[in-house]
Amino acid sequence: MREALINALCHRHWERYNLTISLAIYDDRIEIASPGTFPPQITPENIKEPHESYPHNLKVAEALYRMTYLENWGSGAKRIMDACQAQGVESPTWSSDGGFVTITFMRPYFASDTTKIDKEDKKATKEDKYRSTTDQVPLNYRPSTAQVQEMILSMSDDYMTMNEIMSNMGFKHRTSFRKNYFLPALEDGAIEPMYPEQPNHPKQKYRLTELAKEWIKNNSHHSKE
Repeated sequence: MREALINALCHRHWERYNLTISLAIYDDRIEIASPGTFPPQITPENIKEPHESYPHNLKVAEALYRMTYLENWGSGAKRIMDACQAQGVESPTWSSDGGFVTITFMRPYFASDTTKIDKEDKKATKEDKYRSTTDQVPLNYRPSTAQVQEMILSMSDDYMTMNEIMSNMGFKHRTSFRKNYFLPALEDGAIEPMYPEQPNHPKQKYRLTELAKEWIKNNSHHSKE
């Protein structure tokens, strides 16, 4: 847990200043989510294999290393899995939704006594069950500017080209739109590209992230005027 929290601090995308690292504790799992994405060389699958380190914040990583909070770069995932194995618990999983990287620790099996009434003989019996998991509370995302909010509300759930987004919003000047709307939305984690590893792909398109969709759902009083 300590290593995962340090990694969240070290590798988060600090330029996404309106987002925060979250620690969510449930009956059956613990999740640590950090604003940002995996580097192109790392995936949720190969992070468990030996790999080099690709710190997003080199100076932060160097400071944590000198303070002995970090050990060998690129060894954090292995140490986390080794620690879980030593405690006899399941190895964690990593995932990314385009706006956050999340590590999930499953809690060991535990039983809760629940009373069930047998309708036939009216006898009380006990059965062991996993406790039901509470629905995850949406991360507290808010668009950083009114312009980003306007762009989110103007988009559909499908992938769109930048020109299609501009046309939807009634813009003709690409430079101004890109500076004041598009780039802030991308940095916010409000939109995600179809080809994240090829930003200049000739068929590049963008869609709303789950964070932005959740914000729209929680702020349904906003109109798309």
